[in-house]
Amino acid sequence: MSMTASSQDQFKYTTIAHSDHRYCCPLSPAKARELIVALDLPQNALVLDAGCGKALLLRELLQSMPVRGVGVDINSQFLAEAASSWAASNPNDLRLTLIENPVERHPFPTDGYDAIICIGSSHVFGGFEPCLTTCMQWFKPSGVLLIGEGYWKQSPSDKYLAVLAATRDELTSHSQNTQRALAHGYKLLTSMVSSDDEWDQYEGLYYQAMMRHVAACPEDPDATAFGERAQRWYDSYLESGRSTLGFGYYLLENQVTSSV
Repeated sequence: MSMTASSQDQFKYTTIAHSDHRYCCPLSPAKARELIVALDLPQNALVLDAGCGKALLLRELLQSMPVRGVGVDINSQFLAEAASSWAASNPNDLRLTLIENPVERHPFPTDGYDAIICIGSSHVFGGFEPCLTTCMQWFKPSGVLLIGEGYWKQSPSDKYLAVLAATRDELTSHSQNTQRALAHGYKLLTSMVSSDDEWDQYEGLYYQAMMRHVAACPEDPDATAFGERAQRWYDSYLESGRSTLGFGYYLLENQVTSSV
């Protein structure tokens, strides 16, 4: 595992908030298994998890198939947790490489990746469409992309946009996400969306973890601000987010070569 030194202050809030999560997105173990089965990769395939976080989906993929994985992220605490868990459950298994680095600075193999996973982390490429463009250049002609991206279930209110610090055109609909992928030369193999139950668990764990930290660490100079931020976020989720913000998973293949 290769890491470079970096300050974790910028990741403090999100690391605490995701301390109880399996995946850093509204994904259940059952749906994760469906996505892994849908990938259906060949033996010894090389998979990149871009913005991998705790890299659990990648680790589960490696445990399910005889493939190799590279996880890249800039949060060293998430990567350390992933490395420790992998070493404990898969001693002497060297198929997983975890690298602390911005994705755009990560050198990719000259022959490309067989698959790229980017679940809820397209921001590391600059957004959904830049992710689609870059990954098309990074994987093999027969490669596939599993991308998770937000979408609007309904038009967001100005109040909700203010809480998200987002703009109305920052996301589109689930259907439009698919159309944008097709316009970039991909073929859609399958798509799924997060359920209300998956969202409730994700947001509930997020809120509970932060409030537990605030209660346990009153000496933390960030505790008050973090608690207020988490409360405001969770209240907004219950009021508007649950009915407004969706999350979709899109398994895509290069349409130009998919029939070859």
